[in-house]
Amino acid sequence: MIAFVALTATASAVAKQKAPEEWPMNFILVRNGDCNVNCVQWISAEGIIKPDTARQFEKFLRKLKGERLPVVFQSGGGNVDAALEMGHMIRAAGLETAIGRTQLNGCPMLVPRCPQKMVRNGWSEGEVHSGGAYCFSACPWALAGGQVRAAAANARIAVHQITNGRKTPRMHNGRRSLDEISTVPDPALKQLLSDYFDEMGVNSADVFAMMGLATPQGLYNVWDAEALKSGIITKVYSYSEEPGYVIGGTNVADPADPTPAATPVPAVTTMPDELMHLVP
Repeated sequence: MIAFVALTATASAVAKQKAPEEWPMNFILVRNGDCNVNCVQWISAEGIIKPDTARQFEKFLRKLKGERLPVVFQSGGGNVDAALEMGHMIRAAGLETAIGRTQLNGCPMLVPRCPQKMVRNGWSEGEVHSGGAYCFSACPWALAGGQVRAAAANARIAVHQITNGRKTPRMHNGRRSLDEISTVPDPALKQLLSDYFDEMGVNSADVFAMMGLATPQGLYNVWDAEALKSGIITKVYSYSEEPGYVIGGTNVADPADPTPAATPVPAVTTMPDELMHLVP
C-alpha cells in the first residue's frame, strides 16, 4: 500500500508538469558516431517558439563562429515574429533545415531530450529521426530559412490562421472567410509574411490558401506534394535517410575550444528519384 501511494504521488506530480512538447524551444549541438572517422552532427531545435527564442538562437549561433550545421526542428509553433527572425538568421548563416526528432542517449522514451543529458557548452550524444517528426503553426516559417529544407515522407507539417487580437475568426453571414490568414484582417501582417515568403522562395499564395483552411484551434495538414510545390520544403527524405550533416573527420569543435574546425563536406541536396513523382 505504501509503495502504491508513493507511485500515485509521483505520477500526479509528473502530470502537473508540462509535457516536453510544451517546453520553450531550446538549442543544443548533438552528434552520433565517432567524429574522428565520420559522424552525424546537427543543431537540435525543439519546443514552443517564444518571443525571446530568436534572441536565444542568435546567441547560440554566435558560439558556432560561422560553422554550418543543419537546424533540425520539432515544434508545435508559437510566436510568428520570432519564427521569422530565426528564418532570417538561418538564411544569413547559410544553414540547412530539416524536420526531425532528437533522442538523446540515456533519456527515457517519453522525455527524449531530457535536461540531464543536454550538454549546454559542448556536444550532446544521441540520434535523430525524421519519421514521425512534426513542424506546426509558426515552425514552418523558421524552417523556411534554410536554403535546403527537408522532411521525411511521414513527417507532419501543418499550418493555420494566426491569432492576432481575437481567439476565434470573424464570421460573415455565419461563414468564415477562407481568404483571411489571421483572426483579425491585417494587411500589414499579410504583406510582411508575403515579403518573407518571397525572400525565402516560398509561394505565398499557396501558403495563404492553406492557412485560411484552418482556424487557430485547428490545423491544416500539408501533404508532401503541397509542401514541395509551395516551397515550404525543397526535399523529401527517403526512408533510408535521416537529417544531419554527414562529415568526414571532425567538423565543429566544442564551442569553448578556440581550435579551428575542419571544413565540412556539403550535404546532399537533391531529391531522391523515387520521390520525384510527388512533385506536381
